[in-house]
Amino acid sequence: MVAAHNRARAQAKPTPKPALPPLTWSDAAAKKAASWAKECKFEHNPNRGDFGENLAAATPGAWTTPDVVKSWADEAVDYDFMKRTCKKGKVCGHYTQVVWRKTTQVGCATVMCNKNSPFGSQHPTWQNWVCNYAPPGNYIGQSPY
Repeated sequence: MVAAHNRARAQAKPTPKPALPPLTWSDAAAKKAASWAKECKFEHNPNRGDFGENLAAATPGAWTTPDVVKSWADEAVDYDFMKRTCKKGKVCGHYTQVVWRKTTQVGCATVMCNKNSPFGSQHPTWQNWVCNYAPPGNYIGQSPY
């Protein structure tokens, strides 16, 4: 998970100057992510404290860990770096959290869930990923880097 995040940070466009520092693992962020992931709710943790948070959900076996980070990084195509906004109707906050310069640590967890499936009753089993970031990013009006 850390390696996938750091690959995405290294490939950020426009190229950050200076380069974005690599993230390191945070046990505290991972503990918070794990406690929330096991709740099997595909929504942000309202009690995550001073962590940023990215979520992902997939049917079992659909995604690997690097696929999850790639899905967040792929939002870059919809982010206007100069305007610091996302294209209308698109989501970019996962991407900007991944490349947020001031973020230094990440901790993640994944669990298989059998309740609250975001894919409906036809796919009751799903995989839930939660990553927490410290310090958090995505401050309105601020550039990620």
